[in-house]
Amino acid sequence: MFEAEYTHEGDACTFETLVTRFGLGDHALRVIAEIVHDIDCKEAKFGRPEASGIERLIAGIAQQHAEDTARLAHGTALFDALYAALAATTAETGAARKTKRSSRR
Repeated sequence: MFEAEYTHEGDACTFETLVTRFGLGDHALRVIAEIVHDIDCKEAKFGRPEASGIERLIAGIAQQHAEDTARLAHGTALFDALYAALAATTAETGAARKTKRSSRR
């Protein structure tokens, strides 16, 4: 969007810009930013395997719901669930690493 406060900056999409500007650096948000970038910029810069599936789900939400409020509600639920899954995976991976390190000692 021309002259918007938040928009693409360089090769970063708006979502990446928001994550950076607000200093939101957790792993799950970084992964979502990579997925959103690949969908929004129509490229495979990050090559996230989830991107094509998420893109299809977003297209399905748009086809099923004409009203913006419904699209936002369903899109929010989709990305909240994705965030929860990514955060849980990160937590499990972190716990597994700690266990491995402890067993080496």
